[in-house]
Amino acid sequence: MKYYPLFRKENTIAYITIMFVWTIISIISSYIINRMFLLPFLSALIWCAIMVLLGMSIMFIASLINLLKLRKGFKRLEQGYDDPDIPPVWCPVLTAATNAAIELKNNLTKRNSK
Repeated sequence: MKYYPLFRKENTIAYITIMFVWTIISIISSYIINRMFLLPFLSALIWCAIMVLLGMSIMFIASLINLLKLRKGFKRLEQGYDDPDIPPVWCPVLTAATNAAIELKNNLTKRNSK
């Protein structure tokens, strides 16, 4: 199976979008903390930016772990097995990818058997 890089220049707009979302959530959160707890806005902004980024990194790392599980299953599909034997993953996007891979395999099998 071919190796695919985690980051691609074609995804630059998606990366910028995520950074924009990170910035907006950090600013909104820091504004709320600033108003609720009367903390200086800059301190709240730094705190929120770090916490939001840590939360995002948890999701990113968990997705990488789940992708490793999917890789094994895709390898099985490539070898001709009907069942990819992919353990359950938590992420709906990865679940959709698993379902799409199984559907693709089934469609190719049907097409080849005609």
